[in-house]
Amino acid sequence: MNRLIFKWDLVCEENFKSTLSTMLYMAGSLIGNLVFGILSDVIGRKKAMVLAMVLLILFGFGAAFSPYYYLFAVLRMGVGGCATGLYMCLFVIAMELVGKQYRVYIGVAVRYFYTTGFVILTGIAYLSKDWFYTQIATTAPALLFLSYIWLVPESARWLLSKERTAEASEVVSRAARMNGVTLPDDFSLEQDTSVSRASLSEVLKKGRTLFARALILCVTWASGCAGYYGLSLNSGNIGGNIYTNFLLSVVVEFMSYTVCLSINKLGRKKLCISGLLIAGSACIATVLVDHFVEDDAQLNGYHIALNVVGKFGLSISHCTIYVWAAELYPTTLRNSLLGLNATMGRIGQILAPLVNDIGNFVPEKYSKMLSPAIIGTSVILSGLLTFLLPETAGRKLPETIEEANVFPRQLEAKEDDFKKAVGPLDDAQTKI
Repeated sequence: MNRLIFKWDLVCEENFKSTLSTMLYMAGSLIGNLVFGILSDVIGRKKAMVLAMVLLILFGFGAAFSPYYYLFAVLRMGVGGCATGLYMCLFVIAMELVGKQYRVYIGVAVRYFYTTGFVILTGIAYLSKDWFYTQIATTAPALLFLSYIWLVPESARWLLSKERTAEASEVVSRAARMNGVTLPDDFSLEQDTSVSRASLSEVLKKGRTLFARALILCVTWASGCAGYYGLSLNSGNIGGNIYTNFLLSVVVEFMSYTVCLSINKLGRKKLCISGLLIAGSACIATVLVDHFVEDDAQLNGYHIALNVVGKFGLSISHCTIYVWAAELYPTTLRNSLLGLNATMGRIGQILAPLVNDIGNFVPEKYSKMLSPAIIGTSVILSGLLTFLLPETAGRKLPETIEEANVFPRQLEAKEDDFKKAVGPLDDAQTKI
């Protein structure tokens, strides 16, 4: 990054351009989330994935060789959009290729690989110490991903939704052959049409409880993403070695995702709230440390430790909230409401660079404590708000807006009445 600062003289009055380029990258993530989300539903997960991959390569190499700042900023925005689109398409394909009993573990496994990318990035940045070579080194591997055109199948669930039953059956048959499973002779796939679709406008009309819960999740998603990316970007501002700081924040993510493997045992609510409150408390503690500790060496040590603790908590909540939100929403609106939450998260992500660099625009006395104060306050408030949401682990999930409004109490009451009428059922029959 230093090479870019000197190349375009991003100092003094031009200092804002450094923050602007990062914000544009985050804005690209928001656009990519929306565009590739729609494309993956219209043209298919695989085609959207390939398009994102090709554009990512073009934008990535283009940004590295850009001779002008504003062209570089626009290309970086494209990189952000395509990287997000590629991740989303691959994540959806992975989740739709496995059974529901494995989805939590696949979701966590994807996060492990996501974080491994940060470890590799740290090594590349340390060895090159030059943004140009770092950009080339991180873009070049995408050329290998073009092999996914032949290796990754289209989602059978998407094919079924488009009534392309024969192609969906071929995808499932191919998977069965690779796993050594013999399908029955009368095997066939059918699209479930028992649940009709609903629109977001219906939530406002007849889903007040659902709307309130969605609003809480939007606020939590936005503050959580702002905090998560804000602490990641803050690794270079807290003293010590920037590479070591960033690597520590990445290593702690591995630890947090290991904790998330116990999501079915501990519950979604406990994990998410605990993560938010731990992170918020760590950020507020940073403000207190700035006020009371005067020794620079001790101050840097406290900053690094608290930044790592904050990243640990936010990584837990960031991973858990996906599962929790999906189970709170009805089947008829699950994708739409999750898309709304993700959009709010991207807005928080866009604001993260501004919050992180806000110290550059205020008196030096408040420069280091303002960012953690903003992040800590917003994250703690979000954690307190989520106390109003119900636990979803091990409970029958809502199918319609009406069921989501009374979830979980009245749904469980109905299920208990059913069991009393027909007698006890074994685990296989009651599995949702």
